[in-house]
Amino acid sequence: MSDLVMLKESTAVGARSAGRGVLVALSSEVIRWGICNMLERLDPPRHIEPHDDVASASDILRSGLYSLVIVDATDGEDVLLQLTENAGRLGVKVLVLLARVDASAVERIAALPADGFLVQSDLTLECMNETLERLDRGDLPIPATMVRQLMARARSGGARAFQAQVRLTPREHDVLHLMGEGLSNKQIARRFGISVHGVKRHVTNVLAKLNCPNRTQAVSIALKQGLLASG
Repeated sequence: MSDLVMLKESTAVGARSAGRGVLVALSSEVIRWGICNMLERLDPPRHIEPHDDVASASDILRSGLYSLVIVDATDGEDVLLQLTENAGRLGVKVLVLLARVDASAVERIAALPADGFLVQSDLTLECMNETLERLDRGDLPIPATMVRQLMARARSGGARAFQAQVRLTPREHDVLHLMGEGLSNKQIARRFGISVHGVKRHVTNVLAKLNCPNRTQAVSIALKQGLLASG
């Protein structure tokens, strides 16, 4: 066994013991092993665990070995909702894989308490690596096509006006717009010329005022309420 292989295996074992593993809970065997193969080629190495039964994935997450679970949007709304809620309680992030951005289902998918989304047709090593890095930073990876679909549905659906009980400051409203565009905290900070810490504070305030556990749901609710419809 080469030194490089031994080093990767050693690092992956360390990642597993540190709770940095990735559970790939996809029912499709082809997609599941394709994603696993892609993840194994990234640095730093992570412990990768393939699993074919999404319904029982919550039990595996309770081991504390995983910081991320990857699921498929087509594996059933009820099953996905239960898994994402359980993962959230365990502090495990959820990345949802989309076969395509379907206009008829995009709003429902966006309502899942997930931490990021990926479209299969966009999948490359570079895209996967960037997505994982953004998740690690606490950002919301969301495909631009998905954002455009959500914005279009908000505009065409006659979204409700700014609700009186949701009172955002002008800066929080600006931050919410950039969250809706899928910008990372670092990108938002650069746009406004403020610190990343300052952006995180604004994001936290937005989540609290919209009563949302994560950025995905905040953007979804904001679109439904018309907060982003004119952006």
